[in-house]
Amino acid sequence: MQSASRSILSSSRWSFRALPVVAAVLALASAAFGQSSTAVPTTTTLTTAPASSASGKTTLTVHVSPAPQSAAAAGTVTFEETDSSGQPHSLGSAFVAADGSASLTVPALPAGVHAVRAVYSGTESSAASTSAPAGVTAEAAAPDFSLTAVPTTLNLDAGIAGSVAVTITPSAGFNNYVALSCAGLPLFTSCSFLPSNVDVTGKNGLSTMTLNTTAPSGNTGALRHDSGFVYCFLLPGAIGLLGLAFGRNRGLRMLAMLCVVGSLIGGASSCAQRYRYLNYGPTPNLGTPAGESIIRIYGTAVNGALSTSKCFQVTLNMTSTNTSGTSGNILTPCS
Repeated sequence: MQSASRSILSSSRWSFRALPVVAAVLALASAAFGQSSTAVPTTTTLTTAPASSASGKTTLTVHVSPAPQSAAAAGTVTFEETDSSGQPHSLGSAFVAADGSASLTVPALPAGVHAVRAVYSGTESSAASTSAPAGVTAEAAAPDFSLTAVPTTLNLDAGIAGSVAVTITPSAGFNNYVALSCAGLPLFTSCSFLPSNVDVTGKNGLSTMTLNTTAPSGNTGALRHDSGFVYCFLLPGAIGLLGLAFGRNRGLRMLAMLCVVGSLIGGASSCAQRYRYLNYGPTPNLGTPAGESIIRIYGTAVNGALSTSKCFQVTLNMTSTNTSGTSGNILTPCS
């Protein structure tokens, strides 16, 4: 009788200890059952935008219907791709908006067809769902390049040269030569590139553009005061005297006279030009005009019959005494 009482007492103690565990299990089951019974079934629809051959990017868009009732916690969508071995791996996730939409732009996918599906996580009021697989065709990005230049603004005084470092960056396996040129120069300004034909073989190509401007120059006044008689008459006179002194034949004397007259005319013209230059200086040059110009740098790559051209602009601010030649400034940016 005493042994039976101890057994009943021990069994009672075990039952009391197990009650909290049983209660917890029942509570969890009740909560799970209650959630599943109150969650609204949803349908997830996946659509895809064609991949761009230029950028290789693909946009994936889903719509969850009906839209989650709680805009503050509408859940997330995970985009999964199934590889050749049948194993899914994530391409990324996006938050679901209040209208039930979500989108994700994948930077690049290998060329070919990919099976992608969208998995909606669900919320307390909306059940989870998975879209049907959608085929995404990705195209390989075409080889391309881009131009950059430093500095993007040059502040120069007329007559001073400026330099710009040009960088050519390849992408998507670009492997070619890029020819550089410039346009939009103001008056009395030239540009040159070193090198002008850049080899871009899977690495950045570098070149230096030099802008040469022209300083204003005016009349310099009298430079020298040489006698006009020395240049205009001394040499022609000497030739005439020799011809008249040694010419015996009448025909030769006439020829000598013609030579003397021609020498006098030519000498007079040459002496007048030399005299004008020595006494009044060269023709004045107004120099590179003041103002702002947009210098356009062009990079062109040719591959067979295909030609690819890129443009990058540099602003030139010129300080000069020539304020009347601003019509040379072409303010046309790269399109």
